[in-house]
Amino acid sequence: MTGVKVKSRLESVDVRALRRVFSRFGDLLRENRGRLIISGLSAIGVALFTLARPWPLKVALDFILIPSDKARTSWLSFLSGLDSMTVLFICAGAILVIAAFRGLLTYTREVQSKAAGHQLLASIRMRLFTHVQRLPQSYHDYRETGELMTRLTGDMELVQELLVSTFITLGSQLLIIIGMLSLMFWIDWQLALVGVAIAPLFLFAAFRFSGKIQRSARKQRERYGSMVASVQESLAGISQIKGFGREKEREKIVGKSLGRDATANLRTTKLSASYTRIVEIITALGSAVALFVGVMRTLEGALTPGDLIVFLSYLRGVYRPVQGIARLTTKIAKATTRAEKILEIFDLEPEVKDVDDAKSASGIGGEFEFKDVSFAYVNQKQALNRFSCRIPHGKTTLLVGSNGAGKSTAAKLLLRLYKPESGVILLDDVDVADFKIRSLRKRITPLTQDTFLFRTSIYDNIAFSKARPTEEEIYAAAKRVGAHSFITQFPDGYQTLVGEGGVTLSGGQRQLISFARAALRDTPIMILDEPASGLDIHIERDVMKALANLKEQRTFIIITHRLNYLDLADHIVFMRDGATVEEGSLKDLRDRNGEFARYISQEIPLKSDTVIGHRD
Repeated sequence: MTGVKVKSRLESVDVRALRRVFSRFGDLLRENRGRLIISGLSAIGVALFTLARPWPLKVALDFILIPSDKARTSWLSFLSGLDSMTVLFICAGAILVIAAFRGLLTYTREVQSKAAGHQLLASIRMRLFTHVQRLPQSYHDYRETGELMTRLTGDMELVQELLVSTFITLGSQLLIIIGMLSLMFWIDWQLALVGVAIAPLFLFAAFRFSGKIQRSARKQRERYGSMVASVQESLAGISQIKGFGREKEREKIVGKSLGRDATANLRTTKLSASYTRIVEIITALGSAVALFVGVMRTLEGALTPGDLIVFLSYLRGVYRPVQGIARLTTKIAKATTRAEKILEIFDLEPEVKDVDDAKSASGIGGEFEFKDVSFAYVNQKQALNRFSCRIPHGKTTLLVGSNGAGKSTAAKLLLRLYKPESGVILLDDVDVADFKIRSLRKRITPLTQDTFLFRTSIYDNIAFSKARPTEEEIYAAAKRVGAHSFITQFPDGYQTLVGEGGVTLSGGQRQLISFARAALRDTPIMILDEPASGLDIHIERDVMKALANLKEQRTFIIITHRLNYLDLADHIVFMRDGATVEEGSLKDLRDRNGEFARYISQEIPLKSDTVIGHRD
């Protein structure tokens, strides 16, 4: 069942979704209720002083410039006994006082609402970021990083405005409208009816144009996004563009994107300008009719000149808040839609989470056993199909097989990044699902094929794996894997800044830094996924030495389709199509002369870059 919706020529506001947004973030609003209350009270004060602004001018007209008997018998009759100069000083002072208090209250309203908004924005962003980090790996596999950044930045700012400033502004505008209309009817109800009669024209124009402007602005944002993507793609591939001499072609593509963006901008500008002009004409029409009728009523003695000035001031003033409310309606609808997208993320539950009585993994040894484990990624074939194998404690195990055999998937299940569809994974004869996820992962160090380094110093990149490591520990870890020598050759040594993703370093250097990171963490279990993929033979020798140093006295799992690591292996699991074909020691598998023996007999001649000879 869909939510109740308020219909207009603008965007429709889903009231049920709006309630859901406020319900979800209500606790954060309560944390800032002090600032919000002060901002709300200040908004009321601003509205009252806005209503008071034309009254000093009325007094000056009715009691000094054009004295009126009607004014002297009104509620302002107490001014009749004062001389003109005194009344003038009162009027001038009242203008200053009204402006000062209105300015002070406006400042207070803005500062308090913005302070509450910024705090709320930071809290929601932190809550969303924390939640996203705990979502299953499958969520991140199919979600673009740019989309998440949009949720955390632009969308979130709209939601913050929706929760805080939008409704304070809406309440203030409504209060001003109600106050002005009430005073207009109090001054002269007949003239007020004339002024109100013009309002439907204004609302019709506002509703009609706002919808067009909204659609044009949406198209403009799409064109702008395409333009930015085109420029970004060209800059990202600048080396390819230069290498193939395609500068002119890319300039044409970017030029077309820039042209479409400019056209969309111009259309939005034209619509906004047309809307503003029509609104001004309608406002002028209403003011002209009210002026004509008002003067006639003044000549009849029903109004004083000061009354007419106040009335006309209110008439023009009431149109601006109505126009603002029309824009706010669109803004609320847009923000509610964006908020729903954010709530969709919050509604996602991690597939892998701790059971109620989860235990610590602090005392684990490191013996794994897969028992009939099956798993498939979303909309893909089975990655593991009743996979069974044993990974002995304190030994080096190779998961060997061609690409797509399921090796990396098995490692991800060990880390509990995913949940098996069936079967069980045991760690020291205990289901890994019975361990606390955070505790389990603290004792396993994964080194993925795509080494990622942060845009910070080499020192900080190594230190990333451990909380508050000492300088000696970092140096020792780098020396252990052979990274210390090349690091110290940089002018800045360990303080050398690494480009984003490690682009300023060679593949081998990135790999050795990741090994140093792993050595610093020094967990009882390590998992390496294709640790020397894409490296030349000389760098691979360094990597192999680093692996030999790392594997001692721990459960060491190497995922590979290559045979260069056979001399490191105590145990081998040969996989194909998500299942175990054979497992055992290298000698046992060769003696069987089965699938694995045929696999290595085909692979060895192709591996002329083999670094360590194979055992007999």
